[in-house]
Amino acid sequence: RRMEDLVALDEAADEAAVARALCRRHAEKAFYTAIADVAVCVNPGADSAALHSADTARRYHSQPLRSLPPHVFATVEAALASAKSFQAQCIVLQGESGSGKSEVARRIVQYLCDVTSSSTDRVVQIKRSFVEAHVVLAAFGNASTPRGIDASRFGKYCEMTFNEKTELCGGRIVAFMLDKMRVTNCPEGERNFHFLYQICKGLPAAREGSAICNQLKLTEAQQFRYLSRNGGGGNAADDNAAFEQTVGALRAIGAKDDELKAVYRIAAAVLWLGNVVGANAVNNATIEHVAKLLETEPATLQRLLSGGEREATLAEVGAAADSFASQLYAQLFEWAVWKANRAIETKAKGASLSVLDVPGFEPLKTNGLQQMCINYANEKLFRLFCETTLERPQREYQSEGLNWSSAEFYNNMPACEAIEGQGQQTGVFTLLDEVCTGNQKDAAGTFLQALKDYNTSAVSVSGSHFKIKHFVGKVKYNAGALIAGNTELLAESAAVAYLATSKNVFIAGLVQKRSVGVEGSPPATVTHAHAAKSVGYVLSATASCTCRFVFCLRPSEALADGVCDLNYLLAQIKFLHLLDVLTMKKAGFHYSATFQQFLEKYYLCCPALCVGGKLAWDEEPSLGCAAILKQCGVSSRHYVLGSSKIFVARAKTIWQLDEIRDQFWKDMAQRIVSALRSYQQYQRECISTIQASYTQWRATAPSQDVRTTCNYLFSGKKERKRFSLTSVRHYCGDYLDANSNEALLKVISPEQQQRPSVVFSSCCYRVTEPSLLKDATLEPLIVLLTAKILLLVEDAHSAKGAAEPYVLRRQVDVRSVSWVTMSPFADPFICIHTVEDKDVLLTCDFNTELATRLYAICGVTISCTNKIEYQPKKGQRTSITFATANQKEQYILKKDVVYVASAPAATPTSPVAAVLSPPPAGPSSPVRLPSSTHTTPTANGHTAQVTNGRTGWHAGSRTSSTENLLGGSSPVVPSGVTWRGGRQPLSAFPTPVATSAGTVASVQSPPLGSQAAGSAALSVGGHHSHKHATTHHRHPQRGRNRSESADVSAELRELSASSGTSSPLRNDVSQKSTMESKPGRGGRPAPLSSAMAAVAAVAHTAATLHELSVAAGDSVRVQRLAGDTQWCIAEDRHGRLGFVPLNVLHFEQAPVCRQFS
Repeated sequence: RRMEDLVALDEAADEAAVARALCRRHAEKAFYTAIADVAVCVNPGADSAALHSADTARRYHSQPLRSLPPHVFATVEAALASAKSFQAQCIVLQGESGSGKSEVARRIVQYLCDVTSSSTDRVVQIKRSFVEAHVVLAAFGNASTPRGIDASRFGKYCEMTFNEKTELCGGRIVAFMLDKMRVTNCPEGERNFHFLYQICKGLPAAREGSAICNQLKLTEAQQFRYLSRNGGGGNAADDNAAFEQTVGALRAIGAKDDELKAVYRIAAAVLWLGNVVGANAVNNATIEHVAKLLETEPATLQRLLSGGEREATLAEVGAAADSFASQLYAQLFEWAVWKANRAIETKAKGASLSVLDVPGFEPLKTNGLQQMCINYANEKLFRLFCETTLERPQREYQSEGLNWSSAEFYNNMPACEAIEGQGQQTGVFTLLDEVCTGNQKDAAGTFLQALKDYNTSAVSVSGSHFKIKHFVGKVKYNAGALIAGNTELLAESAAVAYLATSKNVFIAGLVQKRSVGVEGSPPATVTHAHAAKSVGYVLSATASCTCRFVFCLRPSEALADGVCDLNYLLAQIKFLHLLDVLTMKKAGFHYSATFQQFLEKYYLCCPALCVGGKLAWDEEPSLGCAAILKQCGVSSRHYVLGSSKIFVARAKTIWQLDEIRDQFWKDMAQRIVSALRSYQQYQRECISTIQASYTQWRATAPSQDVRTTCNYLFSGKKERKRFSLTSVRHYCGDYLDANSNEALLKVISPEQQQRPSVVFSSCCYRVTEPSLLKDATLEPLIVLLTAKILLLVEDAHSAKGAAEPYVLRRQVDVRSVSWVTMSPFADPFICIHTVEDKDVLLTCDFNTELATRLYAICGVTISCTNKIEYQPKKGQRTSITFATANQKEQYILKKDVVYVASAPAATPTSPVAAVLSPPPAGPSSPVRLPSSTHTTPTANGHTAQVTNGRTGWHAGSRTSSTENLLGGSSPVVPSGVTWRGGRQPLSAFPTPVATSAGTVASVQSPPLGSQAAGSAALSVGGHHSHKHATTHHRHPQRGRNRSESADVSAELRELSASSGTSSPLRNDVSQKSTMESKPGRGGRPAPLSSAMAAVAAVAHTAATLHELSVAAGDSVRVQRLAGDTQWCIAEDRHGRLGFVPLNVLHFEQAPVCRQFS
């Protein structure tokens, strides 16, 4: 059974039952579990990225707690909802070291930055600074330990402030308890702080990094004593990438180039201080180099390390150097925190949400001051949890007069008082300071004797060690290690005075940078038992907050992926006292509020209390609360009325009340929307006449001249596809956008200044000469036409060893073209005859347009005949004959005969006849060419299966297969084609359109895998036709550009113009409705085929659009899509097309296809 909430466990459940439930959920990759409102996370390890992905964040955004499976995002959403009511919230993370607390804290900050709105550049910058600040602090304060490869060695309190729009407007970061002793005394087999390795491995590989490394004398990490204990550990590639990420994060929070160089100098000085003392003597050259890095006098540094003018021993100099190095690195860490706070600081007041992450509890073999401080911080956090979750509710129940028997839970106050002291009684920290400042010879013995005289049950002394009884059990501490960690061999004041003498402004002012820009901030390091002050500071900051707890558990000692050790998990459940939490949540109440607060929140649920959306209740508030619950059908067994508060036992009751309240506002909003839609319908009817006039004006498009000439040349001479003659068929010429393709333009002319403009470009096939035993073949090429030359170019992208992406195969002077021959049938063949000795026989999807443009340039003669005679080679004449046949294929080429399908579209005598001719009955079949498939790379790294040189790319671009959508001769993508790109073919995209007569048509693509996969079904006037999805010749190395967007925009505007209606389009129309033909002006039926093609274009275009980037004050052209009240399709001033949220637009005029600002 999936146990999402452990409250559902049996009454007799113990720690073992809880552990078994968590192990089962871990095996199911359900890493989050709830105990009422407390979240429990079992470290997901490698599955963390998928568990906290952007899709998961969108799923949990704005969703109430418990509406989805348990997740830390659900806890954050509940905290954010409460923070909007100006109730300060704090999410406290607890667990042992290596349980994943730092990762969860980082994911919480990332989630809040992703899901909250951003209306200004300052908000965007603050969000980025919050995210990048965690990267910087992780580099300077995290290290690899046996408990984890990225263990946090400091505590962090991150406070985020939100304004009334729930925008992140600022905050602060408090860092404390940095383990600075790790710099000089890193345990064997562990790594030091990440940044010290990154600067050694990553800086030489960076731009201009080698010159800086020469100045700093940085080579390998192994040359430094501080980094060589584990062999200089780490992966060089990982450190290189991490260094680039850290430097980028530093720049994001405002670090300048001179500051970065100073940071490198300080880090290098820290490393070189570890090499001051050699095997038998002090290395004076190293001291001089450190002084040079810090831009101070070498003699001053020599006196600092030797303790003055006296002769110092080798050990004393080494200890002083280590102390100075740890203090110097601590100052650098505090500067990083200070810099991050400068980037996110704000004076604005608003909702507050904080995240508290303390290093995990870690009892080691030898525990010193750092471990005691970490364990003390966890002890105080557990005390906070017991107070807020276990003790405070019980006191509240008793004060309200409820029938409640107090339950006894674990009390860790003795351990806290033993460490920090209580009243006049001294604690371990106080005794430690007294011993360290007394300069006693046997400091450890004196300290242990003081502990023996310290009368407390929480501390026991044994030999050279003593034990403290923590909430996790007894932990043994080494007295000598505590004294060594609490003693600074080099006074902090002396180090500060020395740094102040630096000639480098950054280094001299480094000691003035503190981690928080407010008074009373704690030190970021552990020195002289500052942990008590740091933890006290953080806990005082959370005192005014409502705390929400997330317990992080480690699934196994080795932290192997997919492994969950039941016994190891059980031990953590015991020392975290999760069974006490479960017992309290089962017996306690889920929700409590004062009577007045409950009335003001839920009065909408009861009609007797609500008049006109306002509270109207003059009697006792408690009676009003009871009336609300009775109205909602809540049994009296599920709530209790106290003296001043109401207590609700079940979370389900609160969810029910929230749903009723939300439904009330939704109903009111629906009434407003209905009234607004009625008004908008009136507006649409008023502007229909304006749009009809606009449609007539759009008929004079730039391509109208080419279309008119083409229809004139081929009317009555050549069979045409009926949709090839409609206004939707754009004669744009440059279908491959060759004018924007630098590689193609180089084929025309290497000199950029001498390149003519390309007036026509398309994919084509050159028909090779048939041999005695072999039929003619089709060679895929690209045809380019300028005002002077015609070129045939081979695409060499897929050819191995090709020097250029395109190779010129044939160049023909336009003046040498004598005439053009085509067949009278609806096939793509065209023969270009020249005065030279070699003619060109091609198959091109736009053969009629190519002939028309040749006619416009040089006035060639165009003839249509069943037999084309041409010269494939010099002195050799041959012919190719065209005949009709009853076949499924559009055409079949055998030897010198082309068999064309005998049932093509009707041959029109005029363009009007083609437009008004009825569609053929029954669905048309896909045509097939001779099979030759290969793979072509496309824009943005996508790859699609290509058949006969045509890329199966689903986009609303202006390409050669536009004729296929409009009924042209282009082949279609067969069913079963493999799509490897990021964009999938449209599976179902209904787009209803209202005509000027008020009737509706619907376009819907059948699902993939069906017989007509990739097609759009149209129901028109009782006839059913099948228009196949576009198969675009998308050129390699070319993405969506201005010409594509302009063509898509034209299709959208043509939709409005052809249909005679305004947008937004309605969603509430059945997808099976039909478009009826009604008499228009002059008794003729209205031209519906143009609208049908436009609808298909819009349906396929909308599936590939993305959000359009607009700024305040931009002017865009808007076309509403599918009745959506939140988004619209818009075109900006550059011709780019995309989706834009309606709430950022100010409508100056109501009609569609007007200019909005």
